[in-house]
Amino acid sequence: MITAADPTFRRDAMPSSTVDLSSAPRVVVGTAADLIYKVGLSMLGADRVPTAKANAWAAVCADQERARIREENARILLAVR
Repeated sequence: MITAADPTFRRDAMPSSTVDLSSAPRVVVGTAADLIYKVGLSMLGADRVPTAKANAWAAVCADQERARIREENARILLAVR
């Protein structure tokens, strides 16, 4: 029998029995997200489902609109002075 006192004993040679506690919740969340996407797709239609690309484009358009309004306000203020 090999014990810890034996010079040939290696702790790293012992089998590891770790359990990944996060794997089950990750599967559940991933499945739920996929289900929600598919339900939204079937209810709204493919053209009305929000995407990251559409969200980014909306942000760009909003930034351009704010810049246009700032420029217009600056022009008005300069004209009043």
